[in-house]
Amino acid sequence: MRQKRAKAYRKLMHLYSMSFGFRQPYQVLVDSEMCKAGVSQTSDFVKQIQTMLHGDVKPMITQCCIHELYLQGKSQQPAVDLAKTFERRKCNHREPIPGDECLTSVVGDKNKHRYVVATQSHPLRVKLRSVPATPIVHMNRSVMVLEPPSDITLRAKALNKSYT
Repeated sequence: MRQKRAKAYRKLMHLYSMSFGFRQPYQVLVDSEMCKAGVSQTSDFVKQIQTMLHGDVKPMITQCCIHELYLQGKSQQPAVDLAKTFERRKCNHREPIPGDECLTSVVGDKNKHRYVVATQSHPLRVKLRSVPATPIVHMNRSVMVLEPPSDITLRAKALNKSYT
């Protein structure tokens, strides 16, 4: 990782930890598309996330996202194997729903469990930008990118600072 980007990511994670109470090991919610992208990489997926977030991580996946991978057939078996190494996050859906909807419901409207969301889905990333204190990770070509904080996150940080 380039030094400039590493420094920016370290500052971002410091902002999330000081303003919103994120702590290590970071709980990283991974979706099915990110699992597929992680399998296509030659390097270790979890290690790449740890390097980017500058700390220990606990990768998690929901049952709905694993079901989504199973529906895509035998061609996605390596992605299923990667997903099985992650901790399961209970989503409490009786019937599997699409992964984007599942992750949105797990994060909720306040992200009270302090999840870092790793996704390749553009509509989900747009939706999660409206949730304060939600770090979003995606892959651009072969590089993992931590998005800058959204305007709503910065406003929530300013509100927290004004109360203390």
